[in-house]
Amino acid sequence: MKKYCYIIILFFVFTVAGFGQKSVESVRKLKEKTLQEIEYANKILEETRGKTKQSLHEVNIINSKLKKRKEYIISLEAEAAMVDNNLRDCENDIKKLESNILRLKEIYASILIQNYKRRLKNYYLIFFLASENMNQLYQRFRFVKIYMNYLKLQRVNYERLRLELAEKAGKLKEIKGEKEILVNTTRKEYSIIKDESVRKMQLLKTLTRKEGNIEKEIRDKKRTMERLDREITKLIESEKVKTGSGKSGLALTPVEQIISTDFGKNQGRLPWPTQKGMVTGKYGEHEHPDYKSVKIRNDGIYISTQNGEYVRAVFKGVVSKVFSIPGENFTVIIKHGNYYTLYHNLVDVTVKAGQHVETKEVIGKVFTDADTKETTLYFQLWKETERNDPELWLAP
Repeated sequence: MKKYCYIIILFFVFTVAGFGQKSVESVRKLKEKTLQEIEYANKILEETRGKTKQSLHEVNIINSKLKKRKEYIISLEAEAAMVDNNLRDCENDIKKLESNILRLKEIYASILIQNYKRRLKNYYLIFFLASENMNQLYQRFRFVKIYMNYLKLQRVNYERLRLELAEKAGKLKEIKGEKEILVNTTRKEYSIIKDESVRKMQLLKTLTRKEGNIEKEIRDKKRTMERLDREITKLIESEKVKTGSGKSGLALTPVEQIISTDFGKNQGRLPWPTQKGMVTGKYGEHEHPDYKSVKIRNDGIYISTQNGEYVRAVFKGVVSKVFSIPGENFTVIIKHGNYYTLYHNLVDVTVKAGQHVETKEVIGKVFTDADTKETTLYFQLWKETERNDPELWLAP
């Protein structure tokens, strides 16, 4: 992880430094957003207190939180790298200013000495007596005027540089203060990660002692997912038969075609199916981060949220099916042209098959397990019979 952090920091140092204050602000915004996500994970973990049954749910939340903590540290260190860059620029500016002030002092001192030697205070009388004609007298007066203006300008420049130096010195002090805060915060974050990792290891030991519980939980989820896959595949095939569609795809009405096109244009911009939540189970096949022998395959994503969270349609469409799997609560499938979204683990469902729904319209609530205090929505996105990674479709 440290190596990864250093690569990111180097990237920021060499490519972002030129973007100035705007980039610092964007990193700070990202940092604040990550911090909010960490705080939300803490709220979800807080709800698991008083649980009567251990589950992988808590481990998954801690893993997500640890990942966010590491992202937060990367943001802190990237910001520190930018602050270092600003610090160096400020120090260089101060050195240049000090050098220019010293040079002006020397020039100004030299001019004053020359003035004294030439007794320029009495130059009117001297020039009048020494000039051969009026033109020569005028040229001498003009020279002295230019000379005096130059002397005045140097005095003004000196005062300006002196004020600029004082301002830069204040800025330098401010930047050093920022850096000190960032260093202390980073040190604190590393300490928190260490404590949270210890907590996770204790939880894993407890789960491991309950022989077979982890494997059973994963097997149960796999069976549910397979059942959901069969249901949505059967539904799509049934609609193909109903509309007389061939292998080329679903036959869509003009209205469905418009919805389908609009849906496709919104990749990466769809609203989340819950107003708040965090992904605790990613799409695809991968090893469990803590149980390397356990393979996990998800055809959708698991979104963990808080008790009482409502579920919303991510886009306008028509409810194709509402059904329940024994012991698994309700599932809602919504058709958006030739796209389908599936929402599983719902209670208090407010829609029925054939009903038109709008974007962000509430369709039910996420079920909260009384034993594990887990509140998790399983969400899938299909383009006809082709599964898609929902995270690629949802807004960041």
